[in-house]
Amino acid sequence: MVDRPDQRTTATAPTGHPVGMHEHPTDPIPTTDPILQLDGVTRRYGSVVAVDDVSLQVGTGELLVIVGPSGCGKTTLLQTIAGLTAPDAGRITIAGEVVTGDGPMVPPERRRVGVVFQDHALFPHLTVADNVEFGIARDADRAERRREVLDLVQLRHLADRYPHELSGGEKQRIALARALAPRPAVMLLDEPFSSLDPNLRTALRQQTAAVLRESGTTAVFVTHDQVEALSIGDRVAVLNAGRLEQVDRPHTVFDAPASRFVASFLGEADMVAGVVVDGTADTVVGRVGVIDPELSGLAEVMVRPHEVVLDADPEGLGTVLGSEFRGGLVQHRVRLADGTVLRADRRHSEQLAAGSRVRVTVDAGHPLAAFPAGDDVSSSSPDTAPTPT
Repeated sequence: MVDRPDQRTTATAPTGHPVGMHEHPTDPIPTTDPILQLDGVTRRYGSVVAVDDVSLQVGTGELLVIVGPSGCGKTTLLQTIAGLTAPDAGRITIAGEVVTGDGPMVPPERRRVGVVFQDHALFPHLTVADNVEFGIARDADRAERRREVLDLVQLRHLADRYPHELSGGEKQRIALARALAPRPAVMLLDEPFSSLDPNLRTALRQQTAAVLRESGTTAVFVTHDQVEALSIGDRVAVLNAGRLEQVDRPHTVFDAPASRFVASFLGEADMVAGVVVDGTADTVVGRVGVIDPELSGLAEVMVRPHEVVLDADPEGLGTVLGSEFRGGLVQHRVRLADGTVLRADRRHSEQLAAGSRVRVTVDAGHPLAAFPAGDDVSSSSPDTAPTPT
């Protein structure tokens, strides 16, 4: 269960990371008044709990990214915010108005919510200009607002074209402009770049984040792409099997994951056995600091490939099993003396041959996340869920 704001632990370790992270997800209260608030939102489909008691706040102008594997409940959660799906329990407040939970549910068209879908959902028989103007109130200066948002996405010159005359990236930016045109209180984006090629996807997510921030729009962005989540979010909410595992700044969920699931889902991670005493773990790769000051005894310490240092050494206790060329770097797999296999990234010009003996150390530049030995990794919800999530 995700803690309510008045129940959260606020103490921090010397590094600034939250302590007690293995007990509760961390959801720092936004520095501005929340424009969107969810309290105990739950949605079931038969015996499958798609969204499980989710509570969080999104501050005015904040870009929150919800990330998780397929079937974890991301889209269902977005649909409950938009009013397209009614939750079985919980309350949703948008811009100070309770839209779900107290009395009749406010319909989608009255929620001041803009939605950008995966498939753009542009009207094929309308021009770009008409698509953008579609949601603008009749009594407003529709032409002026249309020009404003088309300028914002830098596509004013395409106003007279039809959707079939646009590229995939242009369609996505027009869909964003159309959603922004009515000045929504909250923008919801459901994996909007999933159909684009990797290079265009990278460029477009940067442009979209810039547009949202320039317009001061509060946004909730759903993705299963970890890089996307870490690169554009002011905060990242990690969802697993319908439950929030952690909500925090990108660097915190990456460097100080609250669970093994978060550690393994947000980037590559390996575990090294150790014994923790007074904030330090003794491991086969040396002594390393750990984040949680309350952890002691047998533990497993998370290390990421870019933190592992390999030095060729005939007397080293590590053996290179193989390597994978990745362009700018080579990732090696190394077996340690106790049988643990770690991944280690090196520059592409520093590839080590299989069978090489190496000295293995860790240089993270900060204390590492560690978990009590024997903790289970959380599993995602089954792919057989009866609705896309």
